Amino acid sequence: MKYIKSYIFLTLMVVSLVGCKVDDLKDDVNDLKDRVTLMEKQVKILNDNVEVMAYVLDTQQKTISKVEPSADKSQFTITLSDGYTMTLTVGKAGEVVPPTISVDENGYWVVNGLSTGVKAVGEDGNNGEGYPEFRVYEGKWQVRFGDGGWSDVDGGDLGTGTSLGDQFFESASLSDDGTVFTIVGTKGKVYTFPVVASLVCEIDGNETVVEFDYDSSVQEFDVKISGGEPLAPIYPAGWRAELTKKEADNADEYNYTLTVYAMLSSRAATADNTSDIVVRVNNGTLWAVDKLQVKMKP
Repeated sequence: MKYIKSYIFLTLMVVSLVGCKVDDLKDDVNDLKDRVTLMEKQVKILNDNVEVMAYVLDTQQKTISKVEPSADKSQFTITLSDGYTMTLTVGKAGEVVPPTISVDENGYWVVNGLSTGVKAVGEDGNNGEGYPEFRVYEGKWQVRFGDGGWSDVDGGDLGTGTSLGDQFFESASLSDDGTVFTIVGTKGKVYTFPVVASLVCEIDGNETVVEFDYDSSVQEFDVKISGGEPLAPIYPAGWRAELTKKEADNADEYNYTLTVYAMLSSRAATADNTSDIVVRVNNGTLWAVDKLQVKMKP
């Protein structure tokens, strides 16, 4: 009986130890999951805020039509006049330290103190060259611009530490009447934007590049226009585009038709021959612009 009791006691000890190790393993896995979740949130917030900063630096004549703050006013959903939405977040989730991002005196994006050579601010009527997008890969922050390849961020080894707070925006606020949206940068610079709900210029189906055949292709697109006077579309050499008003005039619906005629030339298309068809709406000093990307099939 004494030996049986000893075996039972030993067995209970082993089960207890195994149980502790399993619990510890579960805790480690849960901690890892929580850290991955924080990283994912951090990366999303970082990319969202970079997108907003790119708009702040170069609005491309797109007016803000709506701003929706969260209940605690730490996050703002911004809708542009072309229907595109962005999210601005003041502060970041978790304690993952992201790369530092700024724009130097020459208008180039700077990541972790090093100039990328990529223009953030356009000159002479040209747009900037895009904004950086970030991800975490194999324990390092990586960055790319547009459709370019990913590259490691210098000094971008992933680590933990006290949250740096938002490195773009110190605060943001919407006026009581909802007509002015104010963003304060971390260096105290104030950016003020009118919010004009009535000024809309939105091309339906402009999320992807639209392809055309040579000599025989005409395509029509619905356009929603309100709050101003539309101007004739701008199109690249070889293309043609017309904007016509539909018979039924309902500002809440797509009330115009954009007709795009393919290039007449039969020359072979280059590997990247993407061009923009631009629709513009004007109301005094305010503009609303949307673009349709088109290309010829190879």
